[in-house]
Amino acid sequence: MRIVRRAWLILLLVARPASAQAVADGQWLVERGDTPGLVRLTLRYGVRPQNDSWTSDDVPLRQLEGLPADAWQGSGVVVHFRIARDAGTLACDGWFAAGKGSGHFEYTPNPQFVSDLARRGIGAPSSRQQLEMTMANLGIDLVDELSREGYERPTVDVLARMATHGVDLEYLRALDSAKYRLGDPAALIRMRDHGVDSEFIAQLAAAGYNHLPAEQLVRVRDHGVDGDFITDLQDAGYRPSDVEELVATRDHGVDARYAKELKDVGLRDLSLAQLRRARDHGLTAGFVRRATSHGYTSLSLEELIRLRDRGLDD
Repeated sequence: MRIVRRAWLILLLVARPASAQAVADGQWLVERGDTPGLVRLTLRYGVRPQNDSWTSDDVPLRQLEGLPADAWQGSGVVVHFRIARDAGTLACDGWFAAGKGSGHFEYTPNPQFVSDLARRGIGAPSSRQQLEMTMANLGIDLVDELSREGYERPTVDVLARMATHGVDLEYLRALDSAKYRLGDPAALIRMRDHGVDSEFIAQLAAAGYNHLPAEQLVRVRDHGVDGDFITDLQDAGYRPSDVEELVATRDHGVDARYAKELKDVGLRDLSLAQLRRARDHGLTAGFVRRATSHGYTSLSLEELIRLRDRGLDD
């Protein structure tokens, strides 16, 4: 077993020589996915060693055309298969052992893809851009979906950035289902880069924050406001109507745990604004207990803040 594992690692890590002008080969790794019918496909490519790039995605097993069904059960099974995508094809050679496969691929760009882009008013991608579109499985169906949803026609550079930033057909349709059509394809890249997806939008909607502008979604996400943060605050009795108050609360380091700690030492029914003020002045439950031990009892929030500002330590 140790010999098999070592050979498998060597096959994954040893790369063929790469041309400085064009990238025509790379490495692949296939593992079983968590979902039936899907496999985890990792592709390594680039002008090595300085410009290695990786993609790793769950893809349908059927995309591995010609992979023998018994490869998963074999030990040292040599395999040949292809992955045909709109922008290009990967001819894969390697072997399987212990339910995993690895090897090399040779990449061939698809000239029809360039022609299909041209018919849609989009310029020809560079060799590198077409390779990246192949690796990201960016196809003509994404271009057509952008048109169907009323987006501006993307330039080839924007289309290449969509590929490398993870904006795919699934992401586009998920945003559309959430009632977001942004018009500018570059805005999709910004949303994706900041972690705004349909799941995040659904979390906000479930908490009562619906139809937020795209830029506000990005702002909320950037400031760390998510479904768990909102739910915890709601369970603690805080349901602000303005999502910006949630952003301010998060920025000031106030969460449900902090509110509970102050409540447990007698500071009940504080508003979020009061909690933010308390946090800004370094007021903690430990400080309140220490003040009480010094004889300062039944003090209001403002009195405790003044006491804190005068230098009484926790």
